[in-house]
Amino acid sequence: MTSESKWQPSAARTNGKSGRETVKEDMAKLKAAVSLIDRLSGGQQEIFLQKLIDDPAAVDHIASELSVLPAVEVLRKLARTSNIMTSEPIKADYNYVGLPIEASEYPFFTGFQKLIIPKLGKRAKGFSTLFHRLDAFSNPLIIETGCLRVPGNWEGDGQSTFLFDWYAREKYGHVLTIDINPDSIDSARRACSSVTSTILNDSISALDMLSKMLDRPASLLYFDSFDLDLENPMPSAIHHAMEMMAARRLIGPGTLVCVDDFSLPNQKQGGKGLIVDQFLSTVNAKVLYEGYQKIWEIMG
Repeated sequence: MTSESKWQPSAARTNGKSGRETVKEDMAKLKAAVSLIDRLSGGQQEIFLQKLIDDPAAVDHIASELSVLPAVEVLRKLARTSNIMTSEPIKADYNYVGLPIEASEYPFFTGFQKLIIPKLGKRAKGFSTLFHRLDAFSNPLIIETGCLRVPGNWEGDGQSTFLFDWYAREKYGHVLTIDINPDSIDSARRACSSVTSTILNDSISALDMLSKMLDRPASLLYFDSFDLDLENPMPSAIHHAMEMMAARRLIGPGTLVCVDDFSLPNQKQGGKGLIVDQFLSTVNAKVLYEGYQKIWEIMG
């Protein structure tokens, strides 16, 4: 070691302690660090210590390797699932989605006008149309495929799950949101209140299950699950058409259907909703809005 090494006893480091005492403390720290690596690595401390010795500059890479090991996952699960000792309703987290704390005091439409519309960009008119038409329902059932995934990404994603949750709380409604990605489900759970239930599953399978279980039609079906490839929109369009078929028993007179990513720059109309649009044009469905989103109302 050089005289500048942080492990080298020196007058500046000992602060009155003997060299032997300082070395003893340093060895205790080293032992504790090895013990921690052993715990995080599931007994593979020799492998990871050797990696650190061989390349001390690779600490970030080695930390990343440790972070995905089964032992770390077990510790993380224990920390996040132990001692859940509350039975109170879950509250929405306005700060998590980038809204000021006073937003929680606003009635939905006040907050929507003051805070949300300026953030929504291309989805502002679509959501405005949607929520004003939803106001005809006293206790709306909102079913969404593809949930909030990046908190605060208002213009990019629309934060629809949080908006539905806020609206449903005020209208004594319920929200069911379905996503196959656990990270997106985690974001939705953190953002929303207890009126929103998340389903981690393939959207087609989940909609088919709900169609058989629920005894009432949905007030709104909001389809936004399968990401759209602008160069090849058909896989997304087919997926959303299959969602529509899986949800057929959830559709009744007055049900609103909305597909996101419909009118796109330099693209023909349709996007995610290309096939859904063709189908609804052949049945008794009224177009309420067409833009970045398209909204239909199923007539009686």
